Amino acid sequence: MWSSVFSTLFTMRFLQAIIRLATPIVFAALGAFTAASTGIGNIAIESIMTFSALAGVLGSYLFNNAWLGVICGLAIGILTALLITFFSMKLGADAFLIMIALNTFADSVAIFILYQLTGDKGTTASLATPILYTLDIPIIKDIPILGEILSGQYILTYICWLLVIIMFIVIYKTPLGMRMRACGLNADAAKTAGINVERLQVLSLVLSGVFAALGGVYLSLNYLKIFSKGMVSGQGWMGVAANGISNGNYWTLILSGVIFAVFRAVSIIFSSNSAFPTDLVGAIPYFSVFVILTAASIINYYRIKRGKIEEH
Repeated sequence: MWSSVFSTLFTMRFLQAIIRLATPIVFAALGAFTAASTGIGNIAIESIMTFSALAGVLGSYLFNNAWLGVICGLAIGILTALLITFFSMKLGADAFLIMIALNTFADSVAIFILYQLTGDKGTTASLATPILYTLDIPIIKDIPILGEILSGQYILTYICWLLVIIMFIVIYKTPLGMRMRACGLNADAAKTAGINVERLQVLSLVLSGVFAALGGVYLSLNYLKIFSKGMVSGQGWMGVAANGISNGNYWTLILSGVIFAVFRAVSIIFSSNSAFPTDLVGAIPYFSVFVILTAASIINYYRIKRGKIEEH
């Protein structure tokens, strides 16, 4: 039993699975980090991913084109982010309460919309939906071992890791990124320096919605290839947790997302073995979030105690 499990863990297929499973979590982490860079905590990542996943499938089916489905998913992600900014910044509502409400009814509303439009109650499996493709990278695909891992991934996986690099450059190497981080560090000081804090916060929330939407579209048009109830399954929250663990460190954020993906991959492998309780195995990724968050909090506490970082 154990030998079969461990033999599966140390394979190229396992490493490929980690990359694929990391994609939606890293998208979610980017979304949470981008919003947090201007001092906005976006905890609605999970709901945005859900709505965008549904919009991606329906748009792909309606227009018979997967990329138009992606655009539909992105539009819903941006619209949801703008809705949050409207109620919180213009009407003065509590942003966290709005986000909690979105997360609470996201699955139910998505299923209701799905039923009204298609007559299906839980999945889009009956729809002939065009999906995005995998991509074989010339030259790299012929490299032993490395080619098996890096080539043949879904197209949105490559876009994800390209965006990881682009966002690092934007946040840390450009004037725009410096202004965004200034807003997050001290909004009042940023205003005094002539920075339009509200505009940058709206921009960061919109970008956050874009990243979360890409994560949702990845699940429905690449990885799972359908929309189904509960398909996001906490991956948006994992992105939010990765942002909390990072404490503002970009590469810690990305590493945290990958670590969560490792635990998800392990969970899938163990669930394929009937000797392990399904419910217990399914809890592995969520338990890992708890353990890693706890460890990060303890480490952060002692760093503050020793004066290595300032307490916020």
